Amino acid sequence: MPVPISRPAAILVAFALVACAPKAPEAQPQLVRTALVGEGAGGAIRYTGVVRSRTESDLGFRVGGKVVQRLVDPGQQVRRGQPLLRLDPSDLQLAANASGEQLRSAQAQATQARAEEARMARLLEAGAASRSAYDLALATALSAEAAVSAARSNARQAGNQADYGTLVADADGVVTEVLVQPGQVVGAGMVVARLARAGSREAAVAVPETQLATLPRAGRAFLYASDAPIQAQLREVAGVADPLTRTFDARYVLSRTDLPLGATVTVELPRSTPHQQEVPLGALHDPGAGPGVWVVQANRVHFRRVAVARLGEETASIAAGSLNAGDRIVILGAHLLRDGQAVRPVDAVAVRP
Repeated sequence: MPVPISRPAAILVAFALVACAPKAPEAQPQLVRTALVGEGAGGAIRYTGVVRSRTESDLGFRVGGKVVQRLVDPGQQVRRGQPLLRLDPSDLQLAANASGEQLRSAQAQATQARAEEARMARLLEAGAASRSAYDLALATALSAEAAVSAARSNARQAGNQADYGTLVADADGVVTEVLVQPGQVVGAGMVVARLARAGSREAAVAVPETQLATLPRAGRAFLYASDAPIQAQLREVAGVADPLTRTFDARYVLSRTDLPLGATVTVELPRSTPHQQEVPLGALHDPGAGPGVWVVQANRVHFRRVAVARLGEETASIAAGSLNAGDRIVILGAHLLRDGQAVRPVDAVAVRP
């Protein structure tokens, strides 16, 4: 028969069983991807580009022909009027000679026509010629004079074309590229060389379309491995985006004219809203009372309301006072968290200011 157990003994047995029972496993911290809100570069935007000349000319011959001489190399400094390339002058000189001969023929015919007109004028005065005969001689003389003028213009044009066989620099500058070699046949207007004119230097940078509306007009530029600032002033922005990069070419005029062409340059521009922070759209979470972000503190998340200034395609601009430099925020999985939940940050990256 069973042995009766007293009430105090039963309580002690119950406590012993509870103590020996296996403990429930603790919940593992939620893995989250975070981003560190950094101080950035003093509230500045930086674009890297190259130094270009403000005026870059594509040069070509005004007549066609065969290239026989190349007188310059890429990177060479040239002066205005300096020969760069020459064409075979044979055909051009023959054309000039032919035009000269045509001019002399027209002049001879004009001399004969003027003499005939003078003779008919004397005969008309003496009554030995009719008025119509004199008018015909006068018209022939005037036509001959017009032919002389036309032949003179043709001869001048042929002479100019003979001179066009030598391509000269139209300004002081640097030859950046030579596209033909001796022996190559080129057509009129074909680009054979490129010249970067001396004078103003510009920084050519690529600007994303999301920054066009607030692109500052003035800033500073720095050459590669140099801390000396150069004043930069916006001159123009391309009206059409590059079909490959989908960015817009912007030109900033630099305050120095002695900068080497093609050098790497960084343009530093102040932000129009220097205290705004940009965060990925995945960091925003709206539980129903307004948008906010999860801030990680001591490996636990806390919800913080933020004021969204502007939404972009991939980022959101957060107004001043919402986030501080050094805050670590969750940028992925924000909708799965609750206030005070333990988390384990992974893949931490930096958020630019």
